[in-house]
Amino acid sequence: MSRIIFFLTESIRALSRARIPALISSITIAITLLIFSMAYYAYVNLIGYSHDFKKQYRIEVFFNPDVEYRQGLELFNKILLIDGIEQGDFVDKEDAAVIFKKIFNKDVVEIIGENPLPFGGRFEIDEGFRSASTMNSIVNKIKMINGVDDALFSTGLIMRLDRLVSNILGVGILIGIGIFVISIILVSNTIRLIIHAKQDDIHTFTLLGATKLFIKIPFLLEGILQGVIGSGISLLILTFMRSLLFYILGSYRMIIIEPVMLISGNIVAGCLLGLFASHRSISKYLK
Repeated sequence: MSRIIFFLTESIRALSRARIPALISSITIAITLLIFSMAYYAYVNLIGYSHDFKKQYRIEVFFNPDVEYRQGLELFNKILLIDGIEQGDFVDKEDAAVIFKKIFNKDVVEIIGENPLPFGGRFEIDEGFRSASTMNSIVNKIKMINGVDDALFSTGLIMRLDRLVSNILGVGILIGIGIFVISIILVSNTIRLIIHAKQDDIHTFTLLGATKLFIKIPFLLEGILQGVIGSGISLLILTFMRSLLFYILGSYRMIIIEPVMLISGNIVAGCLLGLFASHRSISKYLK
């Protein structure tokens, strides 16, 4: 217990002696966590809205013209059993005529004298299958069923949406990696300044037979404390930005998806960032 108190006391003392560098590294960690959190927040909401957007686009299935009502129901139920199909609506000839009138603003019976439109179905896709590739795979499975004339969905629109999400994610990852590397360097340099200021103490501990681990622990705790301070700063800014976002978008009745584990993720990431940076510095010095 006395060792733990000693390590904590030494860490706090070292940070208080190097207030400006410690504050700079904590702010650097805060900026890093803030950017990552905002990117994650935006990505979660983008994915959520893209899934809701894709839900509006169903797979349209048309049965062969010679398929009768009972056969059409059997085909419809068979398609419902395919993996990725969430639910569907059976389209009989009357429903098909109503859809025809909505699209072309004309009655098919008045034009032809009878209703030649085939039976079919509209099928919604499970959330985990709402991408161009998986929906295309489902369409191919449906087309292979005997009695199905055609199946289609809005391929181009969904592909463009998937490409947009992938591009945003890729750019975000590249920016995040760059900021992460810069943060590690800045925090490591701060810890290095503290190490140089305590060279005499480290030398004394070495002469007294202290192990490398005993010398490392206070500096590792300093890094963790800087990470905690940085995560605290980032969470305060995120709370303010969240309130501002809800205030601005509240009037538009937009639903904002709250990412899970954002608070705990910030704290853990901040501690790990500070720990890694301090370990990097003290390890290089002790070599």
